[in-house]
Amino acid sequence: MQAGTYRTAGPDNSVLCYWERAKNSTGDFDSIIANNNLQGSGRATVRKGEVFKTTGCQKWAKVG
Repeated sequence: MQAGTYRTAGPDNSVLCYWERAKNSTGDFDSIIANNNLQGSGRATVRKGEVFKTTGCQKWAKVG
């Protein structure tokens, strides 16, 4: 994913929309920089070199 700010309308057919910014793709807890569970719309800013993971969310669109 390119660096920038992204927006989602929120959960798809799931109860929550989860997103995570990480230092790498290892999946280790220590690699998480920031994360959140959304019940509505939300934004996330991804910086160069970070990994962005998401589940249960509608499509993310770049807004900045």
